[in-house]
Amino acid sequence: MFETEHEMVIALISILENKLLSINHARDFIIMKEVEGLVGRPDILLKSKKTKKIITIELKLKNWKRALAQAYKYKFFSDISYVCMDESNIDSVMKHLDMFKKYNIGLITISKTKKINIVFKPVATEPYVKDLYEKALLKLNNFEVNALS
Repeated sequence: MFETEHEMVIALISILENKLLSINHARDFIIMKEVEGLVGRPDILLKSKKTKKIITIELKLKNWKRALAQAYKYKFFSDISYVCMDESNIDSVMKHLDMFKKYNIGLITISKTKKINIVFKPVATEPYVKDLYEKALLKLNNFEVNALS
């Protein structure tokens, strides 16, 4: 079991970077954490450079209801939104998987040993607010430019 959500964020970013590197497409993605200035503050913001699809991930140790509400808000500016829960706390969430499906919010589990499981994969949809999508895209692009400098 993870001690903090921050610990989960670091673990998930490490997994994402390693997976992307292992399939040789890491350069095609931008990953940011704790992004401010949008609707809420997603723990992870991920963008494909090729498709320009934005994925948000909200991580929680236990409170799946709050995570679901936050992930739903992120659909204002993202194409795909996920909740990532500590694997050791997933049993109570599984009883409510229909809520994730109803709102088209993906569900991922992560273990302390850095194993992830995609429980539910949502369908990509257009972001609800085009201006917020453009703002998120600008943040990601500026982040990429600064990282290259």
